[in-house]
Amino acid sequence: YESLDSIFSLYQPYLKNSSAYLPMYFLVGTDPSKSKFQISFKYRFFDTDHLFTQSHPWLSGFHFAYTQTSFWDLNTASAPFADTSYKPELFWISRNYLDQSYSLLRGIFLQTGLQHESNGKGDDFSRSTNSLYARPVIIFYDEKSTYGFGLSSKFWTAIDNDNETNADLDKYRGNFEIELKTGKADNWVAGALYRWAEKGSSWQVDFSYPLHRLFYNPVDVYLYAQYVDVLAENLIDYQERTRQLRFGIAIIR
Repeated sequence: YESLDSIFSLYQPYLKNSSAYLPMYFLVGTDPSKSKFQISFKYRFFDTDHLFTQSHPWLSGFHFAYTQTSFWDLNTASAPFADTSYKPELFWISRNYLDQSYSLLRGIFLQTGLQHESNGKGDDFSRSTNSLYARPVIIFYDEKSTYGFGLSSKFWTAIDNDNETNADLDKYRGNFEIELKTGKADNWVAGALYRWAEKGSSWQVDFSYPLHRLFYNPVDVYLYAQYVDVLAENLIDYQERTRQLRFGIAIIR
């Protein structure tokens, strides 16, 4: 056994059910007080190699996911966290609805679930909401050029929202967003997200590039840039608009 992980994995037979979920990055803002990092993972409940799951393949779509997004004030001596959103969720994602490829169209999927979001604070600083959502996804991919394009939309409705401290959150977050992603495998990837709400629309643009392609080194991280012009980016100041350009590194994009 050449590593500690190789021994550790002997006692973790469910480890194969864990995988990446949303992007994971650390980004410093052009205004350092608006820096941001995010971690995220998902866990599949049913073993796809088990005979029972193979007999009922729809069971393999059930997942638990956890995402944590923190806003870090690096402009202050003590570097406090301005706010953190904790987002556990339960969701089901379909298998590919296409039984064969149609030219560049390679996948149609549907994800639906229940997500909780809160900032873990108390009293007047407490913020929390729950949402039921549906998210269809369409994927195009060209194996020869390795270029791909993804289109997804998300619809949600709030349930059991905190009506004492963020009763009007939906006016700033809305109930609909659309996301586009395109790029080349092991190369650049760009994405854009648009969200509409009663108080105004929100935009986010992301771009990533593998570090090894610039410096020919073995470090497996991406250079990452993000620009946001959004309402309710964090829960504590959800009624405010954030306009910020951030740069950093990502391990999942």
